[in-house]
Amino acid sequence: MNTTDLSRLIELFTPADTAASQRISERLTLVLRDPAAYQAQYAEELAERSMEGALPPQEVRDVALIDALLSEDLLWEADAQDPLADTAEGLNDILEQQKRPERLRLATGRGAGGPEQLDALQDALEAQGLALVLLTLDSDAYPLSVVADAQAEELRGLAQELGFGVTVY
Repeated sequence: MNTTDLSRLIELFTPADTAASQRISERLTLVLRDPAAYQAQYAEELAERSMEGALPPQEVRDVALIDALLSEDLLWEADAQDPLADTAEGLNDILEQQKRPERLRLATGRGAGGPEQLDALQDALEAQGLALVLLTLDSDAYPLSVVADAQAEELRGLAQELGFGVTVY
């Protein structure tokens, strides 16, 4: 595991919070070094997701990233049925937590849910130099976060190298 790459990946989500970066780093270092130890330490959180027993390492890594970001208010789990405005509000909370000045302003009349909602959100983010990040989770939820658009390719590369499942729009 390349700790420099892990630190850089985390910094893309936590541009202004070194304490959050450290907490996330500790958690992700554990899952990358020893997925079974991660499962033991975070068994209660995993059980809340109905994830018990031995899990594939890839699934444990992906959930560890999701839960680490969620614990720092850097991730929003949107449901396919959520109104677009609710998801936009959740992403605005992430932007505030990241200490970014941008806020989502959505075009009226774009109230679609599901994948169409992600397109509308990305359009609004892209206009402000930001990119929507969808993290991998086998559920009906869409775990979403935000990074600077200029860092989207870097995030894709780092996530792939470290073994995390992400889609950057």
